[in-house]
Amino acid sequence: MILVKLGGSVITDKSKDMTPRMDIIARLTQEIADSGQDCLIIHGAGSFGHIKAKEYCLQDGIGHPDHKQGIDEVQMDMRKLNGLVVDAFHAAGMPVASIPAGAISIFEDGELMELPANIFKHYLDIGITPISFGDVVVDRKKGVCICSGDDIMTHLAKELDIKKCIFVTSEEGIFSHYPPDEGEGPIPDIEHGQDIKFKSMNTDVTGGMERKLELIFNITSTGCDVILLNGLVPGRLKDALEGKEIIGTKVRGG
Repeated sequence: MILVKLGGSVITDKSKDMTPRMDIIARLTQEIADSGQDCLIIHGAGSFGHIKAKEYCLQDGIGHPDHKQGIDEVQMDMRKLNGLVVDAFHAAGMPVASIPAGAISIFEDGELMELPANIFKHYLDIGITPISFGDVVVDRKKGVCICSGDDIMTHLAKELDIKKCIFVTSEEGIFSHYPPDEGEGPIPDIEHGQDIKFKSMNTDVTGGMERKLELIFNITSTGCDVILLNGLVPGRLKDALEGKEIIGTKVRGG
């Protein structure tokens, strides 16, 4: 079974509120369908979730004076994006079941406590591809918080028999320094726990990459390999699903 994350930076234009990239969504879903692989799909929020979630401070709980409106809007917007992704899978001839994280997960002080993986496994067992996404969720201490697609990826990688995780991003892979030199490719292979020295004048960039690699190492601790690839390049996701060599970064399970 392969766990695939369709990043929000790929399926939406993150610079414009609620702007899907319909051509990219259609192509990626078709590549998944054409691969013939058993997959479990997670997608990010992109411009459908991050902008309003930040505006209403939902990651911090229900302290914002308009938190009720914020919860309602972000959940509604995320279901709109999910509907577009689901429709694209249907058009590709692939039956899917939408499983909103906000309906089945519980957090406590920002930490994921409950998300029943058996629901996802059941749909897979009956031949239907489950799909979930980042969402506003119940938090026992803060009232609500944000469950990211990465939270779901990490949890399911540990709970299910996942052989490979693929992060579909808008980047070529992981580089050791930013910006990369002209013509330079990403680091092709990284061992679990390998110390990568990131270099950049922009600490936000290196910090983001360090956090991303920390997340990936968390997943590879289960033993499965993780691939990070550029979903804006046609055919790259399908090739990765089929086990072909691609441009990207592979982090080997530890």
